[in-house]
Parts: sequence; C-alpha cells; structure tokens
Amino acid sequence: MILPLLVFLLVGFFFLMVALHARRVVGYLYPAAAVSTWEARLLPESRLLELADARGAEEILSSLGEEYPLPPTMDPRELEVALRGASSRRYAEMLGMVPEEARGVVRRLLAWTEIWNLKSLLTSLHLGLPREERRRYLLPSPTLSQERLELLASAESLEQLLEFLRESEYHGVLSAHLEEYRREGLFPLLHALDRHHYTRLWEEVRGMKGQRSVLVPLVGFELDALNLRLLLRLRREGVPPEKVEPLLLPGHQLTGERLRELLLASDLRSWLELLPPSYVRILAPLLPQLEEGDLYALERALEEEHLRLCRWMALTRPFTLAPLYSYLKRREAEVRNLHLLLRLKLEGMEPQRIKEKLVRVPALEA
Repeated sequence: MILPLLVFLLVGFFFLMVALHARRVVGYLYPAAAVSTWEARLLPESRLLELADARGAEEILSSLGEEYPLPPTMDPRELEVALRGASSRRYAEMLGMVPEEARGVVRRLLAWTEIWNLKSLLTSLHLGLPREERRRYLLPSPTLSQERLELLASAESLEQLLEFLRESEYHGVLSAHLEEYRREGLFPLLHALDRHHYTRLWEEVRGMKGQRSVLVPLVGFELDALNLRLLLRLRREGVPPEKVEPLLLPGHQLTGERLRELLLASDLRSWLELLPPSYVRILAPLLPQLEEGDLYALERALEEEHLRLCRWMALTRPFTLAPLYSYLKRREAEVRNLHLLLRLKLEGMEPQRIKEKLVRVPALEA
C-alpha cells in the first residue's frame, strides 16, 4: 500500500514541476521570437566594414534605412541622440512584452535612458544652454513619459531641476553631492547617477529568483568591466587610491579586498597578476598598450568578451531574459559603432583605421 502511494506522489510531484517550468517558459516564448526577428535586422560585421569604406558621412546616413531614421545634420552629438532615440523606441516594445515577474528588472536595465537625460540636462544647465538646445539632446525614454521629460527640460536651474525631481529616486542622489559639485564641477553629480543606476540594478538582479542565474554573470561582468576601466583611467591620471575607492561600483568577481589590492598595485604587471584568470586571458595580450596609457584596446576587448558571453547565454538559455539582455547589449554596441563611424568619417579618418576601432561581435566557438 505504501509503495503505490509513494509512486503516485512522486509522479504527481514530477508533473507539478513540469507544469511550473512550463508556466515560467511560456511567458518568454513571444519575447524570444520577437528578439530573434530584431536580431536579424542588426547590421552584420560585413556591412559595418562596407560603411567604413563609404565616401563620407552623408553616404552612411542615406544607407541606414528605416531602422535608424537620422536627421540631415552633421552634428555628432545630434546624430548620437538620433541613433539612441531609435533604439529607445525598440526598448519600449521590449518592456511591454516581458512577463510581469521580470518587468521590474527590465525597467531597471532600460533606466539608463533616464540617466542619460538627467546627465544631459545637468550638463546643459551647467553650461547655461537655452531650453530648446537642452531639449535637442534628450532621448525618448521607455521608462519615463514625454510629459515628465518635458517638465524636467523646462527647469531653468539646478535647484529647479532638483525640485522637479523631489519625489523621484534621483533627488537624494544628486542632493548628496551638491557640495562636491560646487567645489569640483560636474563629475561628482554625473558619476553619482551612474553609480546609483548600477548599484540598484545589481541589487535587483541579485534579489531575483528565476532569472538570477542568468543575469548575475551577465550584469556582473559588465560591472567588473566598468570598474577595470575606471581603475586604469584614474591610475593613468594619477588620482590617489583613497579618492578612487569611493567611486567604484559593486562588483561580481572583483569585489572588496581584491579591488583594494588592485588600487595599491605598484605597476601594471603586478596589477594584472591580481586579476582572476578569466580577465587575465582577455587583458594580458594588451599589456604593451596599457603600459603606454592606451585604454581603448582594453575597453573594446572587454566589450567584445561581454558580447560573446551574452550570445552564449542567449543560445543556451533561450526561454529566459538572456536573449533580451543579449539583444540590448548588441543593439547598444551597434549604435556606438555607427556613431563612431559617422564621427570618424566627419574627422576624415582613413577607412582602415576606422575598421580597427569597431567593436566586433565574437563568433561562438564550436
């Protein structure tokens, strides 16, 4: 009697687990299909290389089509805003299709548009730009209404902007750094916004249940890469370690004591030896450039490794947030590549040198 009952309970438990898993998966079927369609519209590497050979920026502008409807301007900042604005509209679609359980973290991922707009407004107010020019550099945001954005853009001073932000999460962040702003300029305010965004994102990712195993390595690599870039940039500029440490973001593999050791490393070779093996593999070949103070190769190598990791997670975990996150990062890389192409074309750089600066999406190993 006991044995049949146990078998019945085990079979029931098995079907319950299957049903729960199916329920979790179903919500990601449509987003995965939509992202697959969007990815097919991303520019292949061969197309980017063709654009690098274009006769000028005008030829690039005319060939991008409906995915990037760009204004007839040669202002690099306006072109960047237009490129990012086209992406923001796609991200609004993304936010609307994800399951309710994941909407909070996706909203946080997309809140970088809010950070962009606030940093743009702070810079414009600091420079004393008129309202119309302030509005020109704002992005449509998938997480902020146009009415709210117009209100923020109408602020005529930093104090008024803070008043408009009083009920938001950003009021306390900016208010806490006003004295530093008055002493040192814009950097404390701009960095405080970045740090707030990534800290909140990391907290939300680590607090998730079903998607934690997918997002922790993806977001964690991004945070580690940002810290590595910040450490080396401020090291190159001679900033003392005690002033660098408060600026660091929460990390994944690079946390606590390891970050402090990196801050105190006597030279770059010692610095490299302190890194986990996965980062040494990426950065060791770049040591000559790093010793010369060239950080561009480091930034590109870290971004390409992040894109490779994103593609791998999207392939192996298709019915999770991995495909959406991967698309988000690939789209952002494409926007940066297109902006770089346009800017360098306007500066008259040779095609071969432009190609060397493009971020590539690495192929997955068989």
